[in-house]
Amino acid sequence: MRFPHCSRVPDMAKKRPGRSGPDKYASRGAARGGRHNPPHPPESRLPKVKQPVSPNRRNGFHGGDRPYDYAFYEKEPATREYMRRLFARHDFPVGDARLEKFWLLYDLLRRHNASLDLTRIMGIEATVLKHFVDSAIILRWVEFTGPVLDIGTGPGFPGLPLAIMRPDLRFILAESRGKRVAFLEQAVRVLGLKNAVVHPRSVREDSPLGEDHGVPVGDVVTRALETIPPTLERVLPLVPPGAKIVFMKGPGSDGEIAAARSAYAAAYTLRDDIAYALPGTDQSRRLVVFEKNTPQ
Repeated sequence: MRFPHCSRVPDMAKKRPGRSGPDKYASRGAARGGRHNPPHPPESRLPKVKQPVSPNRRNGFHGGDRPYDYAFYEKEPATREYMRRLFARHDFPVGDARLEKFWLLYDLLRRHNASLDLTRIMGIEATVLKHFVDSAIILRWVEFTGPVLDIGTGPGFPGLPLAIMRPDLRFILAESRGKRVAFLEQAVRVLGLKNAVVHPRSVREDSPLGEDHGVPVGDVVTRALETIPPTLERVLPLVPPGAKIVFMKGPGSDGEIAAARSAYAAAYTLRDDIAYALPGTDQSRRLVVFEKNTPQ
């Protein structure tokens, strides 16, 4: 039977498939044939816990078109002076010129993170510790011989902080993802880093890098890219004897270090394996340095 004024027969009393009884939490929209959005049962409704309000959230904090609320992550408003104190808190003081570059880099990350999906680390406190200090702290143990190739730098880590701290060294920031390449090029320009260039492609054995291509590589650094053996394979034809291949790792790296030493004993020697914690924290890190052997 068809109704003269309806396009379909209403079935208001029809039960949902697989239900033994009426769906007592079904919405009116579901009853009309629309989307079913069952509310929570009354017994699951708990009182909301009031969250503390940070100064940034209370006073207002505008940092670009992004879905992230950075203010939630801060204990006080983000300023250059606060950034200076954060560096000092982690036993990594920086002068005015370098502080200004780090501030500009933080501001770029904050403004472009939403549209470019650069990092999940948000807020000035976490950025200073987990990006800036975490990247540059390795200079305490490694004496680089430039140019330094940063493989898989992402939004510039560790390469950009290293370039800020060592303006006397040349850095090659290798990144294949287009949006991040655009961000890196803007960051190098805005920060005025004359000692950094962007390599907009993946690093492979046949990459146009090294002396033969007019882009010499002295050392290599990488953070959280892949395990050690494939990186050693990537850079073998690109670096000269004596080059340092520096891996920024977590504490549980014994297996990949052993695998690398076994597979590449003829090509590389393990020079350093340094366990440390980020200053002012209990966050463990491990710095693993291989050196390319001189052919016999």
